[in-house]
Amino acid sequence: MRIAIVNCDQRMQEVYFSLSHDHETIAINEFTSFDRFDGADALVLPVKGLTTTGSLYTMGKELAFPSSFWEKMREKPIFTGIRQDFLNDFPNVHYYMEDPLLKAQNAVYTAEGTLYLLMDHTGMSIKDLKVDVIGYGLCGKEIVSWLGDLSVPYRIVRRTCEGEANCISAEEYRHVPCGDVIINTSIAPMLDRALLSQWQKRPLIIDIATPDVIDYDAALSLGIRVIKAGNLPAQVAYESAGKRIADYVRGKLDW
Repeated sequence: MRIAIVNCDQRMQEVYFSLSHDHETIAINEFTSFDRFDGADALVLPVKGLTTTGSLYTMGKELAFPSSFWEKMREKPIFTGIRQDFLNDFPNVHYYMEDPLLKAQNAVYTAEGTLYLLMDHTGMSIKDLKVDVIGYGLCGKEIVSWLGDLSVPYRIVRRTCEGEANCISAEEYRHVPCGDVIINTSIAPMLDRALLSQWQKRPLIIDIATPDVIDYDAALSLGIRVIKAGNLPAQVAYESAGKRIADYVRGKLDW
């Protein structure tokens, strides 16, 4: 089987290398000559996938696919991380980041990367830090689990508490002092100027949410440091994360 893989970062390179063990693989990047591309049996796109026009950004540059490329690939299996409008009319699209096993493992890699940032960007032992975790989805739960195992004092901040230990509601959080470090996993725009400006402490904020939901201008003016973590699995565990994606693709193609 001939598989085309958009080779845009270290994680996708690992997907390429892993699948090359049992399939013919074609790397697609900014140097690809689409005039010579004669099709493939499947296509693997990166996690964020495509823009609304069917291009994607890699290494800060736009990689545009000609219409002839999509005509050749329309009926073929296409693998990508998250849903995107451009692929709505394609009949054979698989979203690997919706796979429960892959999502769970991705949360583990995210927690590992978050702990690395926690240790690397504070001048204290992590056991001496008080950490607020905003949001209690899959990644939030995994981060809290690791903090608990390492005996790091933490507090969960979510819309409403549902019996979790060390939990405070988002409304209550607006009326109490913050921790030394805030790990934001929520896509809700909670960390606004009104909240940031009332804190006497100047915490470190580690933002692992994909959209920009923090008032960065307010944080900068108030002397609050914000680390926009980006995609941590692709940074700190690209080999493992890439192999997981490759296993998903392999499983779908070989069933």
